[in-house]
Amino acid sequence: QKECTGPQHCTNFCRKNKCTHGKCMNRKCKCFNCK
Repeated sequence: QKECTGPQHCTNFCRKNKCTHGKCMNRKCKCFNCK
C-alpha cells in the first residue's frame, strides 16, 4: 500500500480515528482517500 501524504481519512469502521503518516491511530483502521 502507498503511504498517505496530505489530507487523509479513516475507513467507516474507525471514522473517529485520524490518519497520521499513512497509518490510522488504531491498527485496525486503514487509510483511504489519500491525496
